[in-house]
Amino acid sequence: MRSFVTILWVICLTLVVLERFSAAGIRVVQTDFASDALRAFACQFAAAFPEALFLLALWWVRAALADIARGALFAMPMTRMLDRVGIVLACGAFARIVLVPGACRLLGFSAGHWIAFDAEGMVLAALGLALKAIAGVLRQASRIQSELDEIF
Repeated sequence: MRSFVTILWVICLTLVVLERFSAAGIRVVQTDFASDALRAFACQFAAAFPEALFLLALWWVRAALADIARGALFAMPMTRMLDRVGIVLACGAFARIVLVPGACRLLGFSAGHWIAFDAEGMVLAALGLALKAIAGVLRQASRIQSELDEIF
């Protein structure tokens, strides 16, 4: 499973880099680093930031699967993974909704709004916060379980 997630991560990373930076990079080189092309490249860089956070979440899922495969206790890697993935998904969704449209607008590439209320970003933010809450519940349950194990 770890190998599958690693391969999936590499494929996604390659696609994000090619999709975001190939056309903008070629345009920068063809126009001899003109300011308009550099601003378009910077806008693509800002748009890739949330995607990088989502790929980081996938990497942490891979790390948790590797820990479980090595024989680590289930609660510890899962709690750590849920914490990390939840925070990163929420931050990536926030960046996608608020930071990317604002940065592109400041760079002169505007869709006419400062905040993009898209359903996908809001769902990812809600899922990220829910995963963070589930991690807290799992952490508390693990503490209670260890206390009960000490008693009995």
